[in-house]
Amino acid sequence: MKAYELISADMAARLGLKRLTLTMLCVSLLTNCFLGAMITLKDEAVTTVLIPIGLNESTHPLTVSDSHVDQDYLMLVARDLLSLAMNVSPVNVDFNRKMLLKHASPSSFGTLDEALEEKASQIKRLRASSYFAVENMDIDTKNLVVHAQGIKSHFIGKTETLRQKTDVLMRFNLIAGKLQLLSLEEIEHLKNKNSAAIDSH
Repeated sequence: MKAYELISADMAARLGLKRLTLTMLCVSLLTNCFLGAMITLKDEAVTTVLIPIGLNESTHPLTVSDSHVDQDYLMLVARDLLSLAMNVSPVNVDFNRKMLLKHASPSSFGTLDEALEEKASQIKRLRASSYFAVENMDIDTKNLVVHAQGIKSHFIGKTETLRQKTDVLMRFNLIAGKLQLLSLEEIEHLKNKNSAAIDSH
């Protein structure tokens, strides 16, 4: 084979390889653009699956989506926030307030912060503490409302000064798969007549 024929064959091979590379690159770019458009335009709810650490807490994975929150998950979140809000002493009240506010909805942050700060000042001024024992929880996953019923005990030092039935109403909203606290309202009932506690205030 002559020299110019070898050169022509080599150039043709290189040109063919270049065309193949450019073709593959164009196909890849078009595919990525198509997939990107599909992801952007696709309107499908995303479901997050949460696996509880302790089997005693729940016996199944918990799910959260734009349209549904697992009842057990809502109960666990509400229980933890109840503990922060209701089980306080002069030692932990400021820490509990800061932790609770991390779960507050931005629209309710100021209101919750003001109410919790006022409660913290009162707890430290009286050197008091309170404990809430949950007896029952009604969970409304559709409206993201939790109604907790139980007994709230007040202490001054180690002396119990008051024990009364208390209901706590908690409202949540769901943003980007995260539950946020909208409001927390205490509804105190008349003191149980059979209680040996004495309200000294």
